[in-house]
Amino acid sequence: MSGVLLELWMRALLTTVLLALPLVGLTAAAGVAVGLLQTVLGIQDQNLSFGPKIAAMAGALAVGGAAALALIEALLVAAAAALPRVAG
Repeated sequence: MSGVLLELWMRALLTTVLLALPLVGLTAAAGVAVGLLQTVLGIQDQNLSFGPKIAAMAGALAVGGAAALALIEALLVAAAAALPRVAG
């Protein structure tokens, strides 16, 4: 029983990393790019970086949303299939 739960736990963590890492990386890259642009142009407005970050996040979700949903669906199917083994 604990092997099944451990397998589900590891799969859930892997799914979380696969879903979060591209979004966090893209948002960080957008923040660095806007920060460099602000430094070059001498703009000191801190609110300026939120627009490109939100646009990058929305674009990533639009492009990879179906793949992310498929990962979540596969995890849910695996969890539902493991319920009889967990119950006994």
